[in-house]
Amino acid sequence: MDAPKISVIIPMYNAEKFIRQCLISVLASKFADYEVLVVDDCSTDNSLAEVEKLAPHFNGRLKIFRTEKNSGGAGIPRNIALKNSSGKYLCFVDADDMIFPTAFDNFLTVAEDFQADVVHMEKFYFCKDTDGNFRREELVLQKYEAGEAVNVPTPEPDDLRGRIQRMLEGRFIWMPWGKLFRREFVVANEIEFVDVPITADLLFWFKCLCLAKKYVRAPQVTNIYRRGHASASNIGISSSKGVHLWLDVCLKNIALIDEFTGGLEFFRNNPDVRHDTLKFFIGKYFELIEDLFTTVQPHEVPKIFFNALENPALNQHGKNLVAAYLFSERALNK
Repeated sequence: MDAPKISVIIPMYNAEKFIRQCLISVLASKFADYEVLVVDDCSTDNSLAEVEKLAPHFNGRLKIFRTEKNSGGAGIPRNIALKNSSGKYLCFVDADDMIFPTAFDNFLTVAEDFQADVVHMEKFYFCKDTDGNFRREELVLQKYEAGEAVNVPTPEPDDLRGRIQRMLEGRFIWMPWGKLFRREFVVANEIEFVDVPITADLLFWFKCLCLAKKYVRAPQVTNIYRRGHASASNIGISSSKGVHLWLDVCLKNIALIDEFTGGLEFFRNNPDVRHDTLKFFIGKYFELIEDLFTTVQPHEVPKIFFNALENPALNQHGKNLVAAYLFSERALNK
């Protein structure tokens, strides 16, 4: 059997209210040359049963995998699917989201026309839904990125300094949904997701931004992003330990970003860009914490970080980088 054009990767954990609608949206696609890889992260509800009910409708195109133990995030399930995929392109869909019937056609047209490593759709429909009762009239067209959206498919310039500058200006969102990735590009560059419970996709996307020869923005709307499902991204929001969880993830990712940028000649030759990149991502974590933990005052976040940095169990290299950022920010703000 010939390899499919697209491998649709869906990590899943306790999504029984949503996974059926997600898979039906894939089935409704006008483009059928795909495989679907669902990786269940040891769900404790009926998610797996819902997938198995729909499996016959995919005529052998749906594969089900299961993690040995709950990983606590989407990174490990996505890596399992990635290693078992065979499509020319990879399309990541969250278990509580949906795609439009024209999504695959739109992605492929841009990817093939531009021979793109990454196709990046800037706009999506947002739907606040906590119970699985999808209501089309509540969809809101959104764009999280700064700047004007493109009107036609537009390749990013090859200049990496320019790409990083646009990243610093907020022109990119790092979630993998709403994007199409050429699988050979991802595999050849050994790009995987980090094993962390939240923001596991940050380093994956950043490596793609830096290494892609053809990174193309496009105006089509392909995804319906549903916010409300109690997923890994919502872990610890109301917990007193939540900030410390985010700190642990921050330190791991910052250390890995520093390691990655240190391995690229461009960043070694441009330490100012490397510094600004690390500062940008550390700052993003601070912003996320301030947005998510409404009971924590913004001025308290650095204090929590300073205290937690004394924990010997946390990533030492990441601690050094974040500590340097905190001290520099304090000095500048005096």
